[in-house]
Formats: sequence, structure tokens, C-alpha cells
Amino acid sequence: MEQVCVGLIGCGLFGQSHLMAYRGVHSAEVVAVFDTAYATAVDTAREFGIPRVCSSIEELCNLPEVHAVDVVTPEHAHRQPVIAALERGKAVFVEKPLASSLDDCDAMIQAAGRVNGILMVGHILRFETRYALLKQEVDSGRLGKVISMYARRNRPKSLLGKYGRSHPAIINAIHDIDLMLWYTGDNVRRVRGYTRSHGGGPNPDTFWGVLEFTGGALGVVEVQWRLSDRAGVMLDDAFQLVGERGVGNLSLFPACFSLWRDDGFVIPDVSYDPRVRESARGALRDELEYFCDCVRERRQPGIVTPREARVAVRAALALIESAEAGRDFEIDD
Repeated sequence: MEQVCVGLIGCGLFGQSHLMAYRGVHSAEVVAVFDTAYATAVDTAREFGIPRVCSSIEELCNLPEVHAVDVVTPEHAHRQPVIAALERGKAVFVEKPLASSLDDCDAMIQAAGRVNGILMVGHILRFETRYALLKQEVDSGRLGKVISMYARRNRPKSLLGKYGRSHPAIINAIHDIDLMLWYTGDNVRRVRGYTRSHGGGPNPDTFWGVLEFTGGALGVVEVQWRLSDRAGVMLDDAFQLVGERGVGNLSLFPACFSLWRDDGFVIPDVSYDPRVRESARGALRDELEYFCDCVRERRQPGIVTPREARVAVRAALALIESAEAGRDFEIDD
């Protein structure tokens, strides 16, 4: 297989980010799209030069020319398209989190197992250069055994309306939960979650979580949807890992690239999804390129597995339950 023909399900903002990223993946071509809002799919296909707009998930998954399906729907709507694609022999990429329930996670993992299909979950930070370099440093042993970790993932207030559909533990903090699992190689034993709400939305806009890992390490995750919209800072992300013989620090702010314009101070994204010459660079492009390489070479993705993604969902759901109950929560599976 020289080129992977992709069908994309979900033409929202992040679905369009995927389409931009595919422009930089020379081994891939997006040949069909579907969205529950048909007009959105039509407009997206026109903008990106995609030859086919499908009227159902089944129509897209039945296309013989499609080798792989990219699912970029809200997390509660992953199960149906993922299983439909797997059962029709397609490789599947699905955005993180794998799902918002363990039942959905298990159903998708079992479907992939039944057909020995390729199922990759989009935990993008495993492909971001700085986080990946920290993983190499941990694996080398130069930092020693991991003792503690702290992660921050804060966003402007205005984005809460777009992305506040889900609890911050499952849509934001899960990035860093996954990283902590990746760095330690351990499972989570006990969690304690804390939330506060200031904006009147359906989910809290302030979240803190404490995680105790089976190997003894501690982790703290912070999510805020409280940054000022006038500050020009879209991504206030940081990660610190303390080991027995060293410390790893990374931060997206203060940034090495900023713009001081008449309309305000802006820090462009140069890590996840930067746009250069009408195509995306960065971690998203690298992630999708890796997926397409796995499809072309007919091998299972190894950088992140569906079972690892399920462990992250389990920990995030435990943090939510802990915050709601106001007590520690033990994880025994």
C-alpha cells in the first residue's frame, strides 16, 4: 500500500485541524467525510478538496477505497463509528479520550480484538517533542525512579463554551494522566479530586487532582478555564517530573515566540497544530503520520495502545467520582 485513503468522521473544529494535518502527511489522502450536520460536511469537503461527502457512518465505512477511518466526534459519540469501521475491516484512529465511559472503552477494545484490527487513540502529547524527550530521559534512567509529577493545563474563559461539554478531568487532565502513566509505567492506586465552579456552566471550570501510583510516585494535575481572554495566552501548559537523581521541567509559557500587535499580545501555537504554508506541522501531523505508517505496514501502533488509553479514562472517571463524593477513591482494577 503506497498511500492510505482516509475517511474522516466529524467535521468540527478539531476535525478540520486533522484535515490540515493530513496535508502534511504525504502517505495519506482524505477521500471522504461525514458529519451529522450534512451542510458542514459539504462545506468542509469543498474547502479541503475532498471528493466524497457521505450521508451516514455506514456509507463511509462501506467505501472500498477507504483504508482507514479517523473519528473526530465528541468523546461520548466514539463507540458507534469506531466499531462500525473496525467491523468493516478499516483501521481506526480515534481522538482522545477513548470514551467517556468504561463500557464504551471495553466495547471498542473488544471489537478491535475480534477482528485483529488497528485501533489507535490520539494521545497527542506522546508525539510532542518535549514530552517525548522527557520520556526518553526517564527511560534512560538518568533521572532515577520517578518520585512526583505536577502538570498544569490552563485555558482562557472564552473556550469553556466550546469545550466545556465534558468534565475537565476527562477532556483536559486526561492528557497529563496519560503522561504520568507513560512516564512511571505504573497503574493508579488512589485518587482525590477537587472542583470549583465560577462560570455557571454544566461542568466545573477549576479542577485539581492528586494521584497515587502503584510504584509509590505521586502526581498532581491542575486544569483551569479561568485565564483572561485579553492576555493573549491560549495554552498555559507545564509539566515537572522529579526523580531520585534529577528533575525534568517543561513549559509552553513563557513562550519562545510571541507577537506584540496593535490588537493585543498573542502567543501562537508552535507545538501541537501550527499552520505553515497551508498545512499543519507539529505533534498532530506527526501523530497522524505514525498512524498511517502503521496502516501501510500493517502493524499495531506501539507508542500508545487502546488498553493504555482505557487506564487513563479509568483514572479520570475515578477523579470525577472522588470530587463529587468529597473523599479519596481507590482503584482496584
